[in-house]
Amino acid sequence: MLLHELLDDPSLGLEVLVAGAPDREVRMVHSIEVADPGEFLRGGEVVLTTGAWQRLGQTPAAWLSKVADAGAIAVGFGRLAPDDEPPADLVAAAHERGLACFAVPVAVPFVRLAEVFVAAKRVEWEAPLRRQLEHHGAIVAALRAERGVDSVLRVLRRRLGIEVAVVAGTTTHGPVPVGGCPVTLIGEGLADASLVLPRPLAELDVDVQAAVSSAMPFLALELERERAVRATEQRYAWEVVEWIATGVPAPAVTARLEALGVPLDRTLRCLVARGVGPDAVDAALAPYLIVERADDVVCLVGEDVARVPVAGYVGVGQPAAAGELRVSLLQARHAADALVARGVEGWLTHEELASPAVLLAAQDPAVLEALARTVLGGVLDSDRDRGTELVATLRAFLDGGGRWQDTADALHVHINTLRHRMKRVEELTGRSLASTADRVDLFLALRALS
Repeated sequence: MLLHELLDDPSLGLEVLVAGAPDREVRMVHSIEVADPGEFLRGGEVVLTTGAWQRLGQTPAAWLSKVADAGAIAVGFGRLAPDDEPPADLVAAAHERGLACFAVPVAVPFVRLAEVFVAAKRVEWEAPLRRQLEHHGAIVAALRAERGVDSVLRVLRRRLGIEVAVVAGTTTHGPVPVGGCPVTLIGEGLADASLVLPRPLAELDVDVQAAVSSAMPFLALELERERAVRATEQRYAWEVVEWIATGVPAPAVTARLEALGVPLDRTLRCLVARGVGPDAVDAALAPYLIVERADDVVCLVGEDVARVPVAGYVGVGQPAAAGELRVSLLQARHAADALVARGVEGWLTHEELASPAVLLAAQDPAVLEALARTVLGGVLDSDRDRGTELVATLRAFLDGGGRWQDTADALHVHINTLRHRMKRVEELTGRSLASTADRVDLFLALRALS
């Protein structure tokens, strides 16, 4: 409460004799009638008196000087009769020392001034609590409408006019203030979570500190709730992936997928990623469902999933309805296996995996070398020792669809020369070019050499 607010209160009818410093804050209002008032004052008081100290031999000027030295800001003289006037020396001394001086009407008891002061201070003291309760109520109302950390943060930003954010592990809610100052959130499993403010909490306005303090338990509770929900969803997601892999009947699978928010009217693909974390996959693909299963990150994505860059080995299965995803999951895992076996990061779809060349590429190089040597060992030795060019001739013949004349023309040799070479291949390999199965063996052996 400021001094002028007390002096100007119309219910008191005070007569101001000396204005003093009307904008100073009143710390206390009380009456003093002792000869030496200084020991009872702490500074900032409005002192009320009827002048009884004059009977103790104290002069008005000397008495007021002690009041001023003690730090009081005003002196009120209470009239005991309508014509009772404050001592002139008291008024003059107040003017000289810069204290306000006023007369209190006979009809106004000193306690009334104290009541007005206390009532004003009560409003002042209650204001921060009321504001804190308003902040609390606003957060509760926001959470009733929409649960979540972001809902609490929106209330803080709107009511406080400052940027705030929550950082919890690798997750960030809201834009982090430049040079932000974190305040740790207290809660179960929240050691990695903090509220980030634009300045240290101690440097913020008291009202802001109170609002932040009231919001922090809500933020902690919402973080705990969101993490519990995610953990439950992950458990359900892990179970449904297990169901898909083991062939649980479609109705159970589709019911679980629907509960997890996977659209049942979409054609889906299973995707298996290795060598990359779920957060990176989630950020790149925004899948309908994502779960860690053993060393795999398993996702359900739309049929038209974009081939975006993702570090690691990504296998993609065939499109299928929500209740028929087992084959797609197996294909995706097989494709990821093929990439890992070759140590080649990237994407591999089930369609690409269907090529024999890709199947071979998925094998260990030592296995491929053994395959080529088993089938083509004699041919390879002949080319090396005699320069017969049998491998090149065989490759041209198979790539040309087994057409004799076309192959001879492509090699610029007589057809009889071609026939002689192919007969020699048959002798060295023990395979017949008239047999489809043998042609496949020769074709794969050649691919293994590539």
